[in-house]
Amino acid sequence: MTEFIRLLTRQLQAAFPPTRAYPLRELRRLGMPDALIHYLQHLAIAQADARLPFLDDTWFEVEAPEVQEAYQALCTRLRSHLRIPPQVWPELLSQSVQALAQYLVRPIHTLTTHIFSEDEVLPAEKVLQRMHWFLPYAYFREAVALYLEEKKIAQLQRERFTALLQRIDRKLTADFDADAWLRLLRPLYELAALLPERPTAIPASLLIAFFSEKQQTHLVQRLQAEGTALLTAEALHALIADKPAITTEPTEEATLPLWRRFQLQQATPENIQTTTADADTLPRWMQFYQKPLAEQTPELPTTDLEREVLGETGLRHRELFITHLFRGDRVAYERVLRRLRDMPTWAEASQLIAEEVFRRYHVNIYSEPAVAFTDAVERRYRKNRASPLQ
Repeated sequence: MTEFIRLLTRQLQAAFPPTRAYPLRELRRLGMPDALIHYLQHLAIAQADARLPFLDDTWFEVEAPEVQEAYQALCTRLRSHLRIPPQVWPELLSQSVQALAQYLVRPIHTLTTHIFSEDEVLPAEKVLQRMHWFLPYAYFREAVALYLEEKKIAQLQRERFTALLQRIDRKLTADFDADAWLRLLRPLYELAALLPERPTAIPASLLIAFFSEKQQTHLVQRLQAEGTALLTAEALHALIADKPAITTEPTEEATLPLWRRFQLQQATPENIQTTTADADTLPRWMQFYQKPLAEQTPELPTTDLEREVLGETGLRHRELFITHLFRGDRVAYERVLRRLRDMPTWAEASQLIAEEVFRRYHVNIYSEPAVAFTDAVERRYRKNRASPLQ
């Protein structure tokens, strides 16, 4: 792991030298992986927040609602235009590479350490906030959020959090085949692809650590018996499937842009085939993932549709969303809302937003309208955790 991180950091620092400030929105255009940008954004904002404008309550009524609203709007806009100065760029880049690499290999251990640090108990809201630092493996965030709401838990202990993540992993990866495991490992292979060596391969020791945390003893034994220092995705697929490796031409998926590959990074619950009998044994917060597509519902007026999909946020920010996310196309705005209404899970909804909004209209996903829109949609799934969407 240490050598893997060192090589990645050296490669990235050579590609992005500290000769100037780096706006976060520019990193996507330069080809840095979304997962790395995502963590880097949170790390940079955490440091930049100490430099936000200070409200002096000596001369001003800083607690006035109008002042607070304006101040929060200013802070949001400043964060969306954040740039990392050259003097701190190498350190933040190095920290982000290290954290992401460790998370992709041992997510449960890394999440527990990242979230709880020196604490043994934290408010549930704080736990969810800190989980959002990491982009891949979204099923952890979704399942924990559903569990906390279902059980009405206000605080979470470190040990209970770790046990919960282990339980989520066992449930969602129980029936994984070689294809599903490779989908789950795609973010790690994407990170390894930053290194100049071709074909892209991952050290076997990291894969052993990955499968060890998931208690996949038989796969760990196969990897140990293989005795190979590096494994390409094709070689790992063959090893898991227990078949000879076959070299194939690059697939269309391999040439997809980063925004599309982000959609495929997550091993969503829809990738798992579960029988009705199996679903009945799952807790209610996990059964949410097994719900069939909701039946088509009658057309709703725009106001009712916005309230159902976006909550009151939709009513307040309709023109903001239409102008900045849909280029003024009100028909497209309503069409996307109607499709989102029928999405049974947040994983499917996020894919739809990425494809039909962010890609189609070239939207900066870190902009204020984009963040407000996705937050509003995600909030709906937390409220409808245990039943099909109405």
